[in-house]
Amino acid sequence: MHELVEEAAVAASVDAVWADFTDATYLVEWFWPPRLEATATLDPHQGGSWRVRSEVAGIGVDATVLESERPHTLRLAWRWDGEDHSTDAEITLEPTADATRVKVRHSGFQSEDERDTHIEGWSHCLQRLVDRHGGAPGQHLRPDTA
Repeated sequence: MHELVEEAAVAASVDAVWADFTDATYLVEWFWPPRLEATATLDPHQGGSWRVRSEVAGIGVDATVLESERPHTLRLAWRWDGEDHSTDAEITLEPTADATRVKVRHSGFQSEDERDTHIEGWSHCLQRLVDRHGGAPGQHLRPDTA
């Protein structure tokens, strides 16, 4: 199985970034590009659902919340519409002196190609989150993949 790790420094409080991942209204404003017209339904409690859809693109993520420790950890059993298997996406938030460090560890990919597609997706996603909070260029951090 293959894994990725993506990180970003977001110029916002840990509570604000937590809301960006757990409030449907906020999530759809940044998670996917606006042209995809995303919708979301979220119940960010353990056992709850975390769903994001784009009718325009014909894609969706249907995840189950495996762990939710407000405002630091959100872990999801992540499954794209039409796929048989799920992967494990863990999002951790750590406050720093002037930002929130966001770390996404996504594991359980069946191939390097599948992992690499998600590296690109999470990279773009986290850059939109940095941009949302007025972060300086280059605040999106790209660690090595595991």
